[in-house]
Amino acid sequence: MSENGNIHKALAAIVTMTEGSQATWVVGGSAGLMLRGLKLAADPRDLDLYCDEADVSAIYQSLRSFAIDEPVLSTTSMYRSTLCHFRIEGVQVELVGGFRVSSPSGFYETNVRGQLLPYSEVIRLDGSALSVHVVPLAHELWFNRLRGREDRVALIAEAMASSMRRHDSALQAIENTNDFHPEAKDGLHSLLRIQEAGGLK
Repeated sequence: MSENGNIHKALAAIVTMTEGSQATWVVGGSAGLMLRGLKLAADPRDLDLYCDEADVSAIYQSLRSFAIDEPVLSTTSMYRSTLCHFRIEGVQVELVGGFRVSSPSGFYETNVRGQLLPYSEVIRLDGSALSVHVVPLAHELWFNRLRGREDRVALIAEAMASSMRRHDSALQAIENTNDFHPEAKDGLHSLLRIQEAGGLK
């Protein structure tokens, strides 16, 4: 089975195992972009699930039989989150709680219940009646700009610009509640305008 198929199977299992809890999670990273149909240079190597700090314990307990480790606070010069890992349907799954990223371009703290979930896209899983919520592209745009992945920024900006009205509200919500450098904001908005006008010639 392809990596795409394995990720769909893993997500179906995760939906089933967590549906009894009140915890909320969304799919992000390269797997989220794949589910949206964006053309990636390589298949996703893992599956990233984002949640708020308060939901880490409940999700972990629901998936505990597949756990590789226990939730632990992880802090680097750029990132801060509570992390734990699982192996489900042959897929490496990372649960990321209370994610924060800081770089010279700004500071961003994810808010799953308040922002990522309300602006998410619902994707139906292959071969299943189940569906998952995928983070808004505005999240991926800023996350990848902050970590310097300009190849991803260009790919995401192109996808957003093809239907900018769908993404405006999420972009504004994320920018209004986080601290991004004005030059970084201007640069991203300029890129979106260029893509919306037909891309670089």
